[in-house]
Amino acid sequence: MLVSLWDEIRRFRRDRRAATAIEYVLIASLAAMVIIDGVTNIGGTLARIFSAAAAVF
Repeated sequence: MLVSLWDEIRRFRRDRRAATAIEYVLIASLAAMVIIDGVTNIGGTLARIFSAAAAVF
């Protein structure tokens, strides 16, 4: 049992799939934050443009 546990721990440390998955999650999170920030800024700019256009009429 103890030998099997050590074998599992060694195998887990050599497995790089989890590290790759975490890297992809970090990249996706960063991309989502950039998209959200961009959409928020564009929304504010469009609101100001439409308010200025409405004030003209």
